[in-house]
Amino acid sequence: MQITLGLPRLIEILDARKQPSTPMMKIYPDTEHNNEKDARVLAEKIKEVKLKDLVADMDVDFGKKKVEIKVDAKALRETHSGIQKVADRLIEKKFKITVSGDTLVLNVAEMDFKEIYKMKEKIKEIVVSGVKGVPQVVVSKEGKEFLIYANGSNLKEVLEIKGINRNKITSNDIHDVFNVLGIEAARQTIMNEIKNVLQNQGLDINERHLQMVADAMTYSGVVKGVTRMGIITDKASVLARATFETPDKEFINATLKGSKDELNSVIENILINQPIPVGTGLPGLLVEITGALAKEQKSEKSEKKEVEVAEKPKKTKKKKE
Repeated sequence: MQITLGLPRLIEILDARKQPSTPMMKIYPDTEHNNEKDARVLAEKIKEVKLKDLVADMDVDFGKKKVEIKVDAKALRETHSGIQKVADRLIEKKFKITVSGDTLVLNVAEMDFKEIYKMKEKIKEIVVSGVKGVPQVVVSKEGKEFLIYANGSNLKEVLEIKGINRNKITSNDIHDVFNVLGIEAARQTIMNEIKNVLQNQGLDINERHLQMVADAMTYSGVVKGVTRMGIITDKASVLARATFETPDKEFINATLKGSKDELNSVIENILINQPIPVGTGLPGLLVEITGALAKEQKSEKSEKKEVEVAEKPKKTKKKKE
């Protein structure tokens, strides 16, 4: 089973892409099914099986307007399902089906020849059993535990399967984890996936950096990538948004809306070359002036007041006519 690693995977994670190039789940059987035989049965139940995987032959009778689908009995046994289950699945999809031995007869009397051909190709892709989006499964053993590697991610359906340990299932699809398990689980997945990439490359980066990135991507309650359409849009500062890839767009929009920048963060203060209001940049410096310098300042203030008083025009009362 091939999995994307290295820089391409790191870019996928930080961009928070909806569809990773190689989605994968780790599924652990529960204590009762923690053996090779049961793990393989679970894997066969999880694996996506389409109708084309079960069909031995498919004939179209254009005269009687019927499609005969001969099912492979061996393939049916391997998927732990019966021909009636396949028929029921097709009936759910609004097809008119009758069962005749190991053959499914599909009535297409209302269709013309072109529609029959299109329907024949479409029906092959219907998922008969297993979990949708999981075309490949591999059973492995780590220590004393068996586990199933599934190529694809569909946590919602996998969690409904009996015999799996629901507390240990993992997926590398951040959005699938978020939709099923919530934002905290998505945050942890981001950290785990970045750590996995770094360890494979032999890099040692402090976990606090990973926590900071994961927090920035998830603090708003949804998963957002480190992109101009992601976490950058959440910044209140116009200058901070402008420093990331699209300055002209941000300045034009800010001008049209009459936006105001409070200069409360790091980036915008660096941009205009003034102290950052963080750490030692927060406090101002207060000095108590004493001695001769204090007397000079007092005399200067008193002179200014006298000048201001002298310059003020006298108010005159207007006589009533």
